[in-house]
Amino acid sequence: MTGRNIFTAIVCCLALALGYSFRKDTVPGKMSLLIAVHDAQASTTKMQHLYAYHFSGGSYVSNEKIVSVKIQKEGDKTPVSHVRFDLGANHLYRNRYVVTGIGNIIDVKNKKVLLDEKDQFVKFAGDSVVYYVNDIFRGKFYKIYNLKTESYTEVKDLLFKADNTKDVEVDYTSRLLKIYLYPPNASKITLVSDAGYGEDITQVTEKKSYRLPLYWIDNSNFLYPNYTQKQNFCTIYKVNADAKSAEALGTIDAIPSMKTFSAFYRDSEGNIIYSCGKGNFAIDVKKKKVSPQPFELIGNGFSVSADEDAKSGRTIRYNNEEIGKYYCDIRQIKTGPSIIALGYDMIVNGERYAQGIVYWEASAKKWKEIPVLNDVASIVGFIEQ
Repeated sequence: MTGRNIFTAIVCCLALALGYSFRKDTVPGKMSLLIAVHDAQASTTKMQHLYAYHFSGGSYVSNEKIVSVKIQKEGDKTPVSHVRFDLGANHLYRNRYVVTGIGNIIDVKNKKVLLDEKDQFVKFAGDSVVYYVNDIFRGKFYKIYNLKTESYTEVKDLLFKADNTKDVEVDYTSRLLKIYLYPPNASKITLVSDAGYGEDITQVTEKKSYRLPLYWIDNSNFLYPNYTQKQNFCTIYKVNADAKSAEALGTIDAIPSMKTFSAFYRDSEGNIIYSCGKGNFAIDVKKKKVSPQPFELIGNGFSVSADEDAKSGRTIRYNNEEIGKYYCDIRQIKTGPSIIALGYDMIVNGERYAQGIVYWEASAKKWKEIPVLNDVASIVGFIEQ
C-alpha cells in the first residue's frame, strides 16, 4: 500500500470513528408528489381534486388526477365536511393510501375513495385502519377499516382499546373545558376541572371540528395545552391519569390566531413538538421545559426555521446548509429522498397570498415551480412509484 493510500485509509477510519460520512447526494428515482387542489368553481361545485405530480431523476415530468371528491353531501344544506384534504394532517400509508385529517381513505393506486365517513383516525395496524367514534347520537365505540376487504365494521368487543392508554374525554359543554377519566366499570372522575378555554379558532372555517389536543406519552401520562380566557397564552401540562395529578412544564405567550388547529407530534428525530399560532415548541418532559424550536427537522436531511422572518420568510436547509428562503407554512412542506416541495406565499400589507408550489432537488440544487393550476388545498406528500 502506498503512502497516499495509507493516509486515505487513516482519514476514512477517523471519519467513521467520529461519525462523519462521505455520502454523495443521489438523484432520486421515480416518485410522485400528491397534491390536493380546490375545484376552479369550488364555491358552486363543492369539490376538491387529488393529483399525482410525477418526478423522474429529480425533475417534474407530468401529472394525473387520482380522484375528485365532494366536500359536501348532495342535498345537504349545512356546510358539513364529507371528503376533503384541507382539515388537519393527512397521513400516507404503505406508499398507497391517504387518510385525510377527517378520516377519509383514498386508494391512490386504484384511484378511488374507500371511506367517505368522517371519523377520528387513531392508528394504522397492519391491514387495518383504526378509528374512534364519540358521537352524541351514535355513542362511543371503535371501528376498523380493513384495507384488504374494503369493509368498515364496528368493534363489538366492549373491552377493546386501540392502545393501553386510559379512557379520557374532554367536556366541551361550557366555555371552560374539563377533562374526565372513565375507569372500567366505574363512574367518571373529574381528572382536570380547569382545562382552560382552548385556543383562538376565530379564523378556522370549521370551528365545530375543534378538539383540545391530548398527546399520550405513555399509557398513563398525556400532554395538553391550557389556554387562558384571552386565548393568547397557554401552559403545557403533563397529566398522570393514574395519580390524577397535573404538573406544568412551561408556557407560551403572545399566541396569535391561526387558520388551522394546534397539534402535538414528534419530529423526524422523535422530539415532541407542539405547533401553534406562535410557532413550534419542543416539549422536554424530563426537564420540564417548553422552548422554541429554531429549526424544524422535517425528514430526509431537510429542516426549516420555525420562525418566519418578516423580510425574507423561513430559512430552508439541507444537511444544515441553507438552500433558500420562502414565506410558507411548515405543514405545507413535504420531503422525499434528497427532494423537498413547499407551498409559498407572498406578503402584502400583512396579508398572505398563496403563490404556488416549488421544489428543490439536491443534485440540481435549483428551485423550480410545479405547474399547479388551481388553489392548493393540501400538499399531501411524496410516494415512490
